[in-house]
Amino acid sequence: MLSVPSTSPFSETFAHPGDPLPAHLERVAQRAAAGIAPTARAEIRAIALVAGLFHDLGKATPWFQDYLLRSGRRSVLSHHAETGALLVWWYTAELGWPLWQRLAAFIAVRRHHGALTFQEWPQLLELMRLEFHDPDCPLRTQLAAMDLGGIHQWLATIAERHPHQGLSAAPAPLTVETIEASLRDRQALGSKLRNAFGPVDDALAMLAGFGALLTVDKTDAALQGGQITRQTLPAAAVTVHKQRLWGQNGDQRHRSGAGSALDQRREQIADTVTRTWLEHLNAPLLTLTAPTGAGKTLTVLHAALQVRDQLDQRHGSAPRIIYCLPFTSVIDQNHAVFRAVLHSNQLTDREDLLLKHHHLTDSLFRTEDAEYQADGAGQLLTETWQSELVVTTFHQLLHSLLSPRNANLKRAGQLTGALVLLDEVQALPLRYWEALRQLFIAAARTLGTRFVLLTATRPLIFQPDDAVELLPDHDTHFRAMTRTRLCTHHREPLDLETFATRLTVDLTRQPRAVLIILNRRRAVRALFDALRAAVPDRPLVALSTDLTPLDRRARIRLIQRLLRQGQPVIAVTTQLVEAGVDFSFPIVHRDLAPLDSIIQAAGRCNRHGENGTAPGEVHLWQLQANKPDGTVGETQWRRVYDSALIEVTVDTLGTADTWDESAFLDLSLDYFRGCRARQDQQRVDEQLARGDLVGVERDFQLIEERPTVSLFVARTPADATLWAAYRTVRDDPTLTPSEQDRHFRPIKRAFYERVIQIQAQAATGLDRHAVNRIDAGPDTYDRAAGFIGLPGEEATCIL
Repeated sequence: MLSVPSTSPFSETFAHPGDPLPAHLERVAQRAAAGIAPTARAEIRAIALVAGLFHDLGKATPWFQDYLLRSGRRSVLSHHAETGALLVWWYTAELGWPLWQRLAAFIAVRRHHGALTFQEWPQLLELMRLEFHDPDCPLRTQLAAMDLGGIHQWLATIAERHPHQGLSAAPAPLTVETIEASLRDRQALGSKLRNAFGPVDDALAMLAGFGALLTVDKTDAALQGGQITRQTLPAAAVTVHKQRLWGQNGDQRHRSGAGSALDQRREQIADTVTRTWLEHLNAPLLTLTAPTGAGKTLTVLHAALQVRDQLDQRHGSAPRIIYCLPFTSVIDQNHAVFRAVLHSNQLTDREDLLLKHHHLTDSLFRTEDAEYQADGAGQLLTETWQSELVVTTFHQLLHSLLSPRNANLKRAGQLTGALVLLDEVQALPLRYWEALRQLFIAAARTLGTRFVLLTATRPLIFQPDDAVELLPDHDTHFRAMTRTRLCTHHREPLDLETFATRLTVDLTRQPRAVLIILNRRRAVRALFDALRAAVPDRPLVALSTDLTPLDRRARIRLIQRLLRQGQPVIAVTTQLVEAGVDFSFPIVHRDLAPLDSIIQAAGRCNRHGENGTAPGEVHLWQLQANKPDGTVGETQWRRVYDSALIEVTVDTLGTADTWDESAFLDLSLDYFRGCRARQDQQRVDEQLARGDLVGVERDFQLIEERPTVSLFVARTPADATLWAAYRTVRDDPTLTPSEQDRHFRPIKRAFYERVIQIQAQAATGLDRHAVNRIDAGPDTYDRAAGFIGLPGEEATCIL
């Protein structure tokens, strides 16, 4: 016979040792609701509030209390999410909520410890209803043993204590029978339930309320009932920063000399952007189209700080600023700019002010009063964006909504009311443009989020009437640009060996700094070797993902230092330098690529007008591979870029031998119109509306992934020590996966700073499900150029 522990009065139950359950539920509910911005739909705040009240209510069973307080055994009867979900389904019927909102609260409570791994929103409720038909269902046993009368009285007290939050005293009695009756409610049966969620707006509202609950519940536990206090960012922070820079370099810094006209134009652009945004304070969708090197980073930060201040005065709540970039490789640079702005305003390095978040973030989290370590609350505070200014990737932003995983969804509530700035937005895959357009429009309408798309090439993600352009006269600024001239040589393909010979002649005749951007890592290595032999006296740097992230950053700093010194450095790179890396070369060579990439490459040429009146030279080629037998292979863009994008590029450039920078905007518009006409659109937003988040995550891939193998490159004794620490954790059979993750977390960033990816077919015999080690050496890894090959094999071909 089943042994039932004695039932405790609800008022005497606990959520955690020393934390009374009623107090915990009310605290989480109030904080979750408060975390939803005033500009978001009121239903989201209600979902967060009610889900917070019920999320741990199932802990009031005697079995859970026995487990928690008296080291009782875990069993199906000590589970709590299912019971809380049943109770919230009953309560939301008492509130008279519409079906979709009831379902949203039910799912939030039911899955606050799990992922949303189902195909349609009603699926969890239908399974629970089926389960409850069984007279011996554990849920019935749990409910019968709970102090339902005490819970009912507590709900009435909560409603009285918070009269303006739309809660009900629940006049109907709370019994097993009334709960069962709520499951039989004809209003929630059949097609009505299956069609409860309407447009994608309802799905986003559900995810935001769910995310707010996850954030508060997890941080409440990690901080033992505490929370991170919101901070103030000075609206004039960028102005103060610029004044400090001018003071350090003279009042006329950037006001005289070759760069004066460009710097005056940058200030004009900044003033226009801020004024336009403040004039359109209620506009949810905005674009900022400005030439490369126009100072968009500081310009948009200044405008966002001004808007944040105005919205704070209007609503009593300052929106978070979330600055997004396509790749982790450029986050450090932008983060450093923002950190310098804060330093100029006497604000110290603290993550509650400025936070960097990507998959390799250290996760140390500092406030004015405390420091939270990566292996403790630091990771959670980082992953839930408990900061005023967040610098992150497109992946982290979009998967806050387009993922079934709690690890991602716990940020969804932080998007409400936020100012989301997406830089280098042309990097978003064209096939998702319409889905992202619908997602941004719905998020603006539902979450109160404001989106700004920043670009120099103006991809057609938004339709003409969707958004406000923050630089209305951008075409004037583009047409005034004379920094670069694109010289087209691409109509006749050229093999890599011949290109290297021509390049050597030019480099010998003209000792100027040169940037060469190629499409494949193997081509970078081949050209690097050829130039190292041909011009041994010139500083030469290779840059590709064949280098570890640690060595890549060191190479970028080296190139920047040589450029500042006026050295005739030759940089041979892949396209990783195009999205925001602050290089400025007098001459750039680019292998054929989609036109937006070509224009981004041109943004690394004469960026600050260093050439004076003479334009920088951007040379466009179509390079072919050289096969080992000496014959010419396929063009280098194949298997890297979609052929349709190259066809549109070639058509757009036409037969002209040169294009001046002043024509780049018109070229971009023609190019994107052609691309949009040829590219089928994937509508992941429709899957989101159905509740198929597993399908969304499967089908929404920002980067085309190919099978790869991970290699840890050991160059120094310190690297070997790091590898040993990794193996100690990985090979310990006594550790669970979560314990392994916790032990690995303090060294995670340092470890992956030394990891590269190679194609799986080039790594026969290596473990594809773990990180493998290679020792750097003349036949394996060269710090100057990166990966060469695996031990005991010939040089490996990497695309």
